Amino acid sequence: MFGPLNFPEASTSTSRGPLFYEDQERVAPCILCEKEFLFPGEKEQCLRHILQDHHLVIGDAESITDLPRYLEFWKHKMSIDQVKQYCSTMLVDVKKDGVVYSDQEFFLLSDIDKDDKMIREKLRNETIEMVLEQQRFEREDRCFSRGCFMCRQIIEPTRQQYVTHLNESHNVLLGHPDNLVFLDKLFQALDQKMDDLQCIFCEKVFKDRVILKEHMRKKGHKRINPDNQFYDKFYIVNYLEPGTSWKDKGKRERKPSIEEEDTADWSDWEEKLPSFIICLFCPTSESSWDNILLHMKTLHNFDYDASTKGFDFYKQVKFVNYIRRQIYWNKCIICNEMSSCNKDIIKHMTSEGHLIPPDINLWDKPEFFFPTYENDSFLCHLDDTYDQDDGQLSEILSETVNLDETP
Repeated sequence: MFGPLNFPEASTSTSRGPLFYEDQERVAPCILCEKEFLFPGEKEQCLRHILQDHHLVIGDAESITDLPRYLEFWKHKMSIDQVKQYCSTMLVDVKKDGVVYSDQEFFLLSDIDKDDKMIREKLRNETIEMVLEQQRFEREDRCFSRGCFMCRQIIEPTRQQYVTHLNESHNVLLGHPDNLVFLDKLFQALDQKMDDLQCIFCEKVFKDRVILKEHMRKKGHKRINPDNQFYDKFYIVNYLEPGTSWKDKGKRERKPSIEEEDTADWSDWEEKLPSFIICLFCPTSESSWDNILLHMKTLHNFDYDASTKGFDFYKQVKFVNYIRRQIYWNKCIICNEMSSCNKDIIKHMTSEGHLIPPDINLWDKPEFFFPTYENDSFLCHLDDTYDQDDGQLSEILSETVNLDETP
């Protein structure tokens, strides 16, 4: 999930399918002539050629997991004389060189045809098998060794330890290792950005590494941009659930420009509130603030109002974000003991009497100004009536710039 983390929406609607990770260049044929194209670099050129020269549209081409093999299948299956047998036909007015040509015949090749549906599903299933096998290898391999792209410390022997190191030492959140795949390529891509002095989120370039790190701390950019489709290939959900993505892009708000980000402050939170609020400790959600507080008090014996009495708005933000991060990693908020799942960590905290407010030294840190979940509506309901002048706020936020990076 983080990519930036997001709670699952109540409902999702997106037509984007999984993307196949192609590491090596491959030659792909045009379906209807002898031309060939070198993928992935000439993918768009290939689709444009098929459209312009042969009036053939491949429906939902972006969701085809292995487009070169798809083209090879139809190259052998369909001759130019058989186009109408497999494709839907439509008449379209086309303007070319200032001249309008009426009723031009175009063809749509889509999964309406049973053979097309069959090959798409076959390629998708084979891709899923390959991706899961790759993920299994990455989990079990104990020969991993790589320098952290933030501090250059050598992390070994597993990739999971690398992801955990980024999170715990640098507050860089890529997501849970169980939701990631092709990790070596992901680490390499992020490493290259840092070497190029480029922010991994907004991709702005800076003069030196120190300024880059200060920017990433100040802007909360120690995370992957969920709107950058390049990273979709590294998240397992994109392969397992057709039509979904690691972030529901169908519902996202207008993406702010870099200039807007540069002037962003806490008013970024003034967005449309999600329709549900997630418990700090378990997946339970409620539609109202009072109900979620009652749930935590009744089920977890945790009185949020009493636990945060006297806290200003910013202390509440850090308090909540600390608990969120610990629970996400299935760690106790008091003793830091780690469990294998949410159910087990709740059982531990209940039996040990650790469902109590954590010590202020654990959470009163600038890193917890930044939300663990981007769409955490719990934060939107915090009491912000505390009178804080601009000078105090500037002093609080400046902590994120003055911190030394963890070595």
